[in-house]
Formats: sequence, C-alpha cells, structure tokens
Amino acid sequence: MNKETIKKAVCVISAMIQVVTIGAVFVINDLTDKKAGVMHHVYYKRHQYESGIYSTANLNWQVIVAALLGVVFTAIFIHAVKLKKGMFYKSQSALAALVGFSVIVVIKGSFFIDMLAYPYFIMAFEIAMGIQVMTVAAIGIFEKKSK
Repeated sequence: MNKETIKKAVCVISAMIQVVTIGAVFVINDLTDKKAGVMHHVYYKRHQYESGIYSTANLNWQVIVAALLGVVFTAIFIHAVKLKKGMFYKSQSALAALVGFSVIVVIKGSFFIDMLAYPYFIMAFEIAMGIQVMTVAAIGIFEKKSK
C-alpha cells in the first residue's frame, strides 16, 4: 500500500467513527421515548452531568474553545487555499471548522437542549471535533514529511 492509500483509509475510518458516534446518540435519544430504563438512566445522568462537567459555566468555556477551534481551522483552510495545498487537506480543515462551529450549535441550540440526551450530544460532537483535529494534524504532519 502506498502512503496516499493509507492516508485516505485513516480519514475514512475517522469519519466513520465520527458518524457512528453521533448517530448512536440519536438512537439513545430515540430509545428514551420507548424504554423506561433507558429514559431513567439518561435522565439521571443528565442531571449528574449538568451539575458537573456540563454546568452553565463550563458550557460557556466549551463554547469559547469550540469557537476558537472553528476560527483557527477556518484560518487554516484559508491558508491552505492560498498556498494551493491538496484538496484533501483543504476539505479536512474545512470539515474541522464546520465541526467546531457545530459544537456551538449543539451546546446553545434549543433543538438539542430540549432533548433528554443533551449531554450525550455534547459529548459526541466534542469527540467528533477531537477526532477531526487529530485527523487534520496528522494530514498536516504527513504532508510536511512528504515534501
């Protein structure tokens, strides 16, 4: 296998993990309407998370960090366009900016706040953001070593 194939395979696998993680939370939220045990567990955990890592003050900090990451990856995307980097790097950095801004939508959007699995949505989107950050960093390092 050549380096290009490995790079694409890693990105496809990371994208699949992101989609499955976010999709699983939608399934969990759907199960809260159908199964009382799932609803009880998610309800209990929501209150536990809201008094801890997902308190109002912590969520405000998480929004700030997500906004900064979104701006940084938007700048990386613009820089990659100006330097005529590969399409793959440009698309991954644009996707990282999009995921960064989507975390803000999840944290602040009433659509997600009204869902019982709200903390799980935040976790899933933050995990997706972390994976995307690592993917862009790996591609950036890989492209520097290739030259």
